[in-house]
Amino acid sequence: MTFQRAFCRFSFALALSLPAAANAQDTATAVTERSLTSGVFSQKQVERGEGVYKTSCQSCHTKTEYTGDKFKVAWVNKTVYDIFNQVRTEMPEDNPGSLERQNYIDVITYIFSLNAYPVGENDLPADDEALKKVKIDNPPGALALRTASRVVRHPRVTFRK
Repeated sequence: MTFQRAFCRFSFALALSLPAAANAQDTATAVTERSLTSGVFSQKQVERGEGVYKTSCQSCHTKTEYTGDKFKVAWVNKTVYDIFNQVRTEMPEDNPGSLERQNYIDVITYIFSLNAYPVGENDLPADDEALKKVKIDNPPGALALRTASRVVRHPRVTFRK
């Protein structure tokens, strides 16, 4: 077999395998991305976060500031990294960034639990890349609550003749 013919067969085989490799890489990336409703933090982490909230946040903030519609408008369709980064760079207001990184992560999981996101088996990782791969989706039951709150009974409207 000539070199040119062997090279052509190799190139053809390589070209056929590239889309499969690209698809495998896309699949691997998709698998590592998760939604918040898939249970990406643990109950122990929530409990630690509640402690941080009570000692570092409660004196200035009420739970209603970051639950319900306020939470959804601000964070749904963003990543966990987005909320982590904002809280870490802006809180506590008198000394932003003064808490340990893990404390910020824990208090954020507490906020997620207040919004009825389910707990899982493992702690939410504290590294930026992992946080960027967790998307904040609608809290469980958000659609049902939303539609239930919009049911309004209007009085019968009559027109004069």
